[in-house]
Amino acid sequence: MAELDIRPVPVLAEHNSPQPMRDGTVLRADVYRRAEGGPFPVLLIRTPYGEQMLRAGAPIVPAVDAGFAVVLQHCRGTGASDGGFVTFENEAADGVDTIEWCARQPWCDGAVAMCGPSYLGMVQLAAAARAPEALKAMVAIVTPADYHGGLAYRQGAFQLGQALGWHLLKTGQELAYRAARGQDIGADMRALAALMANPRAGYAHLPLREMPAVSHILPSWRTWLDHEQRDEYWAAVSYRDSRHLVTAAALHVGGWFDLFLGGTLDNFATLSQHAATERARRGQRLIVGPWTHADRTGVAGELHFGPQASEQAIRLEQVQLGFLRSAVQPGSDEAEGPRVRLFVMGDNAWRDEDEWPLARTRWTRWYLHGGGQLSPAAPPAGAPPSHYVHDPRNPVPTVGGPILMASGAGGLSWLPGPRDQRAVESRPDVLSFTSEPLTADLEATGPLTVTLHAATSAADTDFTAKLVDVWPDGRALSVTDGIVRARYRDGTGHPAPITAGEVCEYAIDLIATSQVFPAGHRIRVDIASSNFPCFDRNGGTGAPAASATDADLVVAEQTVCHDSDHPSYITLPVIPRG
Repeated sequence: MAELDIRPVPVLAEHNSPQPMRDGTVLRADVYRRAEGGPFPVLLIRTPYGEQMLRAGAPIVPAVDAGFAVVLQHCRGTGASDGGFVTFENEAADGVDTIEWCARQPWCDGAVAMCGPSYLGMVQLAAAARAPEALKAMVAIVTPADYHGGLAYRQGAFQLGQALGWHLLKTGQELAYRAARGQDIGADMRALAALMANPRAGYAHLPLREMPAVSHILPSWRTWLDHEQRDEYWAAVSYRDSRHLVTAAALHVGGWFDLFLGGTLDNFATLSQHAATERARRGQRLIVGPWTHADRTGVAGELHFGPQASEQAIRLEQVQLGFLRSAVQPGSDEAEGPRVRLFVMGDNAWRDEDEWPLARTRWTRWYLHGGGQLSPAAPPAGAPPSHYVHDPRNPVPTVGGPILMASGAGGLSWLPGPRDQRAVESRPDVLSFTSEPLTADLEATGPLTVTLHAATSAADTDFTAKLVDVWPDGRALSVTDGIVRARYRDGTGHPAPITAGEVCEYAIDLIATSQVFPAGHRIRVDIASSNFPCFDRNGGTGAPAASATDADLVVAEQTVCHDSDHPSYITLPVIPRG
C-alpha cells in the first residue's frame, strides 16, 4: 500500500497588516498565504464583529489549501482598525479600497474574491456595486437586497426583533472599545446588561427612539427609526439601485427560515438579469436550504429535515470554494455548479433548477371564505366579512418564523423556524382559514403573496398573514409569514394615509418557500394585526414608529372581506408533480 503524502503546507501569517483608505484612515487585517509559490488570488473577508469573531468560521485552512491568500479585515472602527464604526456608511468605499490594496500586493495575482454571511455579505455587495476591476467573485450568504425594505423595515413595519438584537451585540462591542480607551462605561454597561438579561422589557419600551443603552451609543438605532420612509439616507447607503453595475460572479446562499431570504432571492434574480456583463449574469448561482439565519444543520424550529439537509451533507464549504476558485481563473467565463439548488421541504430532498422563480409554476389562488374556510373556489357575491378586535397593548406574540431575535430568559418562542401555532390561533384576534384535507400532494415552490381586502376603525394599522401546514395529528406548523403597515401599502416606501372604515387592498409579501403539503395535510392562512416583538406595534394613530408612546396605542376594529367584489386570497406557486 502506497503511503499518503500529507506534508503540511508552510503558511505565512501576518497580523494587523495595515491598509490605508482614501481618507487616510488605516484599517487592519490578518493575512494568511502559502510560504512558497504564488502569486495567488485573494479571498477577502471583511467583518465588523471584532477580534473574537475575526477567525471564527472563516475557511482559512481550506482556502489556503485551495490556492488562495486569505485576508481577514476588521471593518472601520472595529477590532484593530482605526476610525469610527457607522453602520453601512463606509463599507462601499472601504471595500473598494481594500480590494484594490489586495490586488496591488506582490503575492496577489490580481484577482480578488469575497465571502461571508449577513453583514459580511452586505459589505461584498456594497463594494461590488462600485464595480472594482479586481473583484471577480463573491459568496453572499443570508444577505438582504436593501437596507431599508429588507433589513430595517418590512412593508413599512419596523423589524424590531432583529434590530434590537443586533444593536445589543454591537453596543456591547462598542462599550468594550470605549473601556479599552480608558472611558468610564459603568452606567451604560449596567443598562445594557439589564436589557440583555430581559430583552422583553426592551421590546415593550416606548418610545422606541429612547431605547435604554443602545439609543445613545450606536447612532444607527435612532437613524433607522428617524428614517421610517425610504428617503435620501437609505438611497445613499444602499446598494439596491446600483446592482446593475456589478461585474462579479456570485453564489447566493439562503435559508427558507432566514429573515433575509427575500434579499437572497432578489439579489440572485436581479444580478442574473441586470448585472453589468454577460459573464456576471451567467455567473450567478443560488442555494437555498431548510436553514435559519445562523443555523444550517437541517434542524429548524420543531422539524428535522433529514440527513441530507445540513450544509455538511452537501459539502457547502467545498462548494463555495470550488465556485470561487472557478470564477477567479484567468479567462473563466462560466461559474461552477447548477444555477439553482433548492431543498424541497416535505420531500426533504435537494433539487436542481435553471431559474427562480420556476418557469413551470402554476400561480393558483386559494380564497378565504366565511366560517374559516380556505378553498380554490372563488367567494360568492354578498358574503359577509369576518371581524376581530386588535389591541396593541395585547399584541399577537411571535412564535417561530423567519426571525433573528435576542431571547434572554424564557424566550424559547423566539426560536426561528416552523413552530406550532395552535396557541396563537386560539386567540380571538387571529382569524384562521383552513382547507379540507388534501387528496394529493401539493408542492408550493416560489414567491408567496396574500391579497387582503380589509378595513380598520383606526387611522392606521397592520395586517399580518401566515402560511401554516396543518398535520393530521392537529399540529399547525408555520411555513412563512409577512406583514404590511397600512399607510405603506403601496410599496413605494412613502406613506399614503388610509380612511377609517374604508376597504383597501393589501398585498402582504410572504417572501417564498419550497414546501410540499402531503395528502391528508391541510393548508391554513392566519390573519392578524401584530407579530410582536418580531415587528413593532402599530399604535393606530399613524404616529412614526420612533416616537409612538403608550398614549398612541389605539384599539382597532378590523374587518376582513371575502366576497366576489372584495376577494381575499393567497397565491400559491404550485409546481406540477410527477
